[in-house]
Amino acid sequence: MTQTTLRIFHIEDDDGDAIQVKRDCAKEFEERNFTLTRAHTIDDALLTIKTSYFDVILLDLNLGDDQGLENLREIKELSPDSPIVVLSGLDDTKTALEAIRGGAQEYIIKSNYNSRQLGLAILSSIERKAFERHLYQLANKDELTGLHNRRAFNNYLRPWLVRASRWKRTETVMFMDVNNFKQVNDTLGHDVGDLLLQHIAKTLRSGLRSSDMLARFAGDEFVVHLDAKSQESTEISATIAEKISALFEKPVLIGGHLINTSVSIGIAFYPDHGEDTSALIKSADIAMYQAKKDKLPYVFYQQEEALKFSSN
Repeated sequence: MTQTTLRIFHIEDDDGDAIQVKRDCAKEFEERNFTLTRAHTIDDALLTIKTSYFDVILLDLNLGDDQGLENLREIKELSPDSPIVVLSGLDDTKTALEAIRGGAQEYIIKSNYNSRQLGLAILSSIERKAFERHLYQLANKDELTGLHNRRAFNNYLRPWLVRASRWKRTETVMFMDVNNFKQVNDTLGHDVGDLLLQHIAKTLRSGLRSSDMLARFAGDEFVVHLDAKSQESTEISATIAEKISALFEKPVLIGGHLINTSVSIGIAFYPDHGEDTSALIKSADIAMYQAKKDKLPYVFYQQEEALKFSSN
């Protein structure tokens, strides 16, 4: 069985230490293909990380800028899927714990390790990172559609609203519900209903841009955060809503059954229609019910309709 090439990125300003790590990697990984890329400074490292993916990053905390833990944070933000092994001359428990809390998988003291320990640290950090990704998928992905789930969407939207508050920006949320989905489940069965939801998820994704965040909220409900400039929020959300509605104009063959389906869409804006995640989503949900009631493809949230909804 052919092994993939192990891509190692070493951020180290000391030539002697860099040569030693190269020798250790050659010794430990002599029976498999690996590449070792080096950056001398944090600026060079960040530029490289922006354009390249590495299976593991080896980071010297002391690059001569006294910003070791801050460098760790920046690297983690730019390359969240790459495990980080810290190589440090500091034999200090506090620093080691801070590095681990900051996202490092391993902390190795330069004066007190051998090639075997480095090799194990590299491989174990990769395995642990893979397991972390698996746990993240279980917690944040919808198993049926492969989309983000409700929890992931809320966690994603929250910092967007914080930034929007700081910069006085508008943020847009769309809430979508599949029309007549219960009828499909009741007449054709849940297996066909599941296939239909998978088809709808793919269709919605095709109608959005890569910068838009789509999630399955619950059952036959989906939510979207639109990436739009404040002054363009209304125009862009209307354009996308119309595009999505058009994608459902023709019947689709699901499980041997020709099914007509569509979605009702509600649109709400931060901060006018909600100043936190739950309030904004609720406003979009209310607008969606208004669209469904009026048999319209989409509706923007209106305060007077919300008052009617809450009194019912």
